[in-house]
Order: sequence, then structure tokens, then C-alpha cells
Amino acid sequence: MRTCFWFSTVLLWGCLGSAQALADSFDNYTLNGSIELPVGAGPFDTLTDGRIVTIIAADIMIEDAPGVGSFGLLGTLPSADISGFGASFLRVSPNGSQLAVGNNGGASGVNYEVGVFDSATLAGRWITAASFDATWLDEVSIALSAGDFTTGVVTLLDSTSPDAVNPINPTLISNIGGASGGVAFDGLGNLYTGNGFMAAGPSGTGAVKAFSMSAWTNAMAMATPLDFEMSGLEIVDILSAASLGFDVEGNLHVAGGDFNLPKVDFVALVRASAVASALAGLGAADISDATQVRRLDPDNVDNFNFYSVCYSASLRRLHVRSSGAATVYSYVDLTQPVPAVSTWGFGVMCLSMMTAGTLVMRKPVVVVKSLVC
Repeated sequence: MRTCFWFSTVLLWGCLGSAQALADSFDNYTLNGSIELPVGAGPFDTLTDGRIVTIIAADIMIEDAPGVGSFGLLGTLPSADISGFGASFLRVSPNGSQLAVGNNGGASGVNYEVGVFDSATLAGRWITAASFDATWLDEVSIALSAGDFTTGVVTLLDSTSPDAVNPINPTLISNIGGASGGVAFDGLGNLYTGNGFMAAGPSGTGAVKAFSMSAWTNAMAMATPLDFEMSGLEIVDILSAASLGFDVEGNLHVAGGDFNLPKVDFVALVRASAVASALAGLGAADISDATQVRRLDPDNVDNFNFYSVCYSASLRRLHVRSSGAATVYSYVDLTQPVPAVSTWGFGVMCLSMMTAGTLVMRKPVVVVKSLVC
């Protein structure tokens, strides 16, 4: 299984390299306007049609149309116990039908819950689970990064668990030597997470590692979490490994900051080929090489921004926001219409043809989300 994975990543690297002519948004992302979120808006995400959805206390607000910057109230989350600091995350499921919300420990700071609600009616429930950030794997499973400033973990919450107080939520990754970072899946089901703030280490703040789908599914089946510090492949070490996600070409975005200049005030974009090279075991992306890691900073006034970033696949748009600010800046590749086959899609297609039948999934069966915001 492990041999198949590493062989496959080499093939993927080659496919991505040969597909560069199809599209290259890495170089072409251009700052293209901004919108203002409603006063008091917390975390945000995008629906499948590109509209922004955000949360104010327990109120869900949705943009009236993609890119217009006006918002209407969808409703209030039922039975919400959300921290006075606001929700920790809001994530839209792959098909747009559900919202996942982290309550940030609630009013007490220790009552950690994840809410799962219908995105049209807000019918749903709260599930007991520690969390800092999250991403949907499919319409049922939600990967959660969690922990304190000493050690972090990644778990996989079954949102359909019969018992909301004691849900099915196995640990996939353990022993992250610091605070929780972001969490994401790529188009092959590889799991990415990072060290949000170094404590015990040895990984430093901003270290992002990838774990193959075969590795984390086996860890789940065997109830033996993967050790972040002892396993995985380092992809990049930058900022604070926050807001991890991929665009349609497989470029990885990373945000946050580690409190030491010049490691703040930008969003990092790691080129898809650099990600694939790291997956092939050829070393992490070189953050000093602008052809591998690009830095985006939409605000030329404030030199101490801690950004978050979210990607809209339908609009091919990176949304960038400084912590606590209402302004959301947009980066768009103005040279490219949405392609029939993107670079990343082409790579996945190549890999699928090369590796058909080589991956064996163990129960529970997992449906992999292609790209995660």
C-alpha cells in the first residue's frame, strides 16, 4: 500500500508538470476588488454558487448574490452556546447542503460542540467534540483539528452519530507538538494539517505535513493514530499553518502568522507542482523561491495583518481577510475562464488511471471530497 502511494505521487508530479499549459493561476492571481462583511461577522465560507455565508453570534447571514456584498439573515442557529469571542469556524459541506459550526467552547470556554445544520432551514443539532478548525471529507464526515497550546490532534467526526454527546470521532493524527493548525484534504484524499504554534515540537510553527489516504484510513481502522512528529511528509513551513485548502489547480493556500516579522502580513500560495514534489518525497517547498511559494498581501497600509483565506471553486476566487476586519479581498485569475479540465483535475485523472484498483479502503467506507475550501 505504501509503495503504491509513493509511486503514485511521482506519477502525479509528472502529470502536473505536463499539464502546466492548461492553466497556471499560481502566477496569475490578481487582486480584483473587495466586499464588506456585515458588522460583527465571524468566520465565513462560500456556498457552491459562490455566495459568502458568515455567522454573527448565532445568526447565519448569506450574501444576496455572488460578489454583491449585501447580506440577508437566513436565521438563528437553534440551542446555540457560542463563545463570546464568536464561532471558531463555519464550513459548508461539499454539495452545499449543510453547515458545520464550531462553538469555540461556548460561554464557559470548555463546552466544545460542533453544530451540523441544513443550509436552507438550519435544522440540525450540536455534537460534543473539541475543535479549532474543520473541513468536510464528504457529506457525513468532518475532520477536526483540536488541542491546546501544548499538543494537537486531528479527529474525524461522524456527523450522523446516534449519540451526540458521545459521537463517533476517532483520532487520526496525534502528537502535534504545539497548537492546532488548519486541516484539509486534497483531491487524492491525502490529509494535511500543521503546527499552529510551536510548544514541545520538534516541528515549528507553520509546519504543514501530509498523510496519505491509505495511512490515515489504516490508522482509523486500527485505532492507532499517526504521530505527527514521527510520520507524514513535510509540505511547507510557513506562517501558522492556518486556513489550509486547495484551489482547482492544486495550489495550496496557507494563512495565519507566527508573531515574528516577516512571518506575518501575507497569505502563502504553494504551487501545485511544489506540493506534488513534496508528496513524492523530494522535500518541502522552498519558501524563499517565489516560483514555488507566492506571497499575497492585499493591504499595503497595515504591515501586521494576520490573514485567513477561503477559496470559491465556482468563482475560482481566493477570499482573503485580515483577523477581525470586515473587508474581504478577492484574488482572481483574470486570464483564465473555468476550464473543462483543470491542471489539478488533469493530475488526478492521470493518477486515477495509473492507480485504479490499488487502493483498498477499510470500513468505514469513505467518499473523498475532491477539493476543500
